[in-house]
Amino acid sequence: MKISYPRLYALVSGGKDSLSTAQALHEEGKLAGCVAFDTGISTPDWKEFVQKTCDERKWYLDIYRTPESYEELVMKYGFPGPSKHSWFMRYLKGRCIRQFRRMYPDGILASGVRQDESIKRAGSVRPVGDWEGAPILAPIFEWTTEETWAFFRDRGFERAPAYSTLQISGDCLCGAYARQDERTALEHHYPTIGDYFKSIGEAIKDKFKGRYEWGWGWKKPITKQPRGANM
Repeated sequence: MKISYPRLYALVSGGKDSLSTAQALHEEGKLAGCVAFDTGISTPDWKEFVQKTCDERKWYLDIYRTPESYEELVMKYGFPGPSKHSWFMRYLKGRCIRQFRRMYPDGILASGVRQDESIKRAGSVRPVGDWEGAPILAPIFEWTTEETWAFFRDRGFERAPAYSTLQISGDCLCGAYARQDERTALEHHYPTIGDYFKSIGEAIKDKFKGRYEWGWGWKKPITKQPRGANM
């Protein structure tokens, strides 16, 4: 499938969509490099996995760490649910975009968003957009889930380790869209992180009714996905 784009920097999180996007750009000679965001609340195996994957493919990778603190945000506003997802992302990932723009003022990002996705993104994904002033294109926007999986597996990829335990890449554990059973899985497979979130919850339980537990958002129906790029 041909990609008629300039050279792009692929946003990678460790999932099939972002890695397939990077690979598709690479095969077309359009991959300028890869970009990952260290949100400060990733699983302990995520960063090593992303770096290893890019090293194996000989892809240059920049990892930007947010200057913001997830803990401080939660202490002020409670754990996020779906309605606060984009707001938290502005701090945890948007601040990383600003660093990218300072390093590459003319850089264009590539996102792995697709129109054939879950209800969480339905109606909001776009083939062209921007984030914190950085233009973002979606090279595999029209790929179906079946096509993406086939491409991903054919190229010999593996997903991030957290997919086998949490069914997410593990790059950002903000919990805004956590599933009903995700907190239990997190506490089982990553007990240190689970205990950390519990300690924050204990500190704010008298301040935030209903928002002092990580991953409470599954109780709220999903209506409209907030604006913002996803990887």
